[in-house]
Amino acid sequence: MNLVEINMEALIEAISLEDDNLGKSFLDTYTGEVIYIPTEVSLALKNGTLNEDIFDDWLQEFVSVAILISEDESNRYLSTPLIDEDFYISTMKEYVNSIVSNSDLKLELHKALYREEPIKNFKHILMGKQNEIDEWYSYEDNCMDQFARTWLKSNNIELKYLN
Repeated sequence: MNLVEINMEALIEAISLEDDNLGKSFLDTYTGEVIYIPTEVSLALKNGTLNEDIFDDWLQEFVSVAILISEDESNRYLSTPLIDEDFYISTMKEYVNSIVSNSDLKLELHKALYREEPIKNFKHILMGKQNEIDEWYSYEDNCMDQFARTWLKSNNIELKYLN
């Protein structure tokens, strides 16, 4: 196992982004840094048109890092996974079945998970219930943290310290 100091908050944020069309995140397994590369830069690299001069100032800083990641032969940079909708729905079902004690709320949330846009419906129901929404977000955070830790372990990475 590689012992790596990782900002778990940054890693969890990277894996919980809903849309990977905006860019891709990588974990530097030496430094523990989470690196984000915007799609425009990745596409230019893939197409062989990568040149700092063609990008806006804010994108230019990603060019050299993107090249470094693309030339990585030692697997220093790991592409971070994205948590998909199935994970969220499964987590919501576990929450309803194991945490929610109010039978009316349990039934309402369970129904929401089988309608169109289940995630949106689920959260909409909880929005008017401050204690329940706080409890849900805490549960969700714990599940995402566990997902990240499992991914790290599957890549032979152990946290140097927890934050």
